[in-house]
Amino acid sequence: MKKLFVWKNAFICLLCALLTFALYQHFWSKRVSAQSTTTTRILIPYFSGDDAGYSSLLYVVNTSMDPYGTTATSGTCTADVYSNGTHYGPGSLGTISPGGTTNLIAVSTIETATGVPLANSGSRAYMFLTCNFPYAHAELLFVNPSGVVSFVPGYIIPPNRSFSTGPEQLLQ
Repeated sequence: MKKLFVWKNAFICLLCALLTFALYQHFWSKRVSAQSTTTTRILIPYFSGDDAGYSSLLYVVNTSMDPYGTTATSGTCTADVYSNGTHYGPGSLGTISPGGTTNLIAVSTIETATGVPLANSGSRAYMFLTCNFPYAHAELLFVNPSGVVSFVPGYIIPPNRSFSTGPEQLLQ
């Protein structure tokens, strides 16, 4: 009876190990495929115009230059903004170079590129960035009148997102 118990537990442990390996392989392949595309899409979930001494800056970085053999690629980003139930854009935000170049984009530039009227309006928005190079990352910086900076992170959207693939998944 004790021998059967040992074999049963060994079988369960082996089954769990195989299941863990299979799940790891599945999710790793999904993550690698999300990073190997030539386009990066990023959601900035909240931003506003320059109001009452507060200012906003979009920080975009191109991390395609790295020590892992990735080919450094420069490219452009476009913005699609959604505010008060209206879509604005797409608008070009210019060239983003790799290698630690600081790419600070003022909200006034985003307003001009997309046509969204946020300055001194009290309105808020969210934005999708589409960059035509891999390994783009972004975040929004809020600067209050005293100079204190707050960060709103950008979320990378997997390349297979569509309305027919089920619930949204942000694989961070």
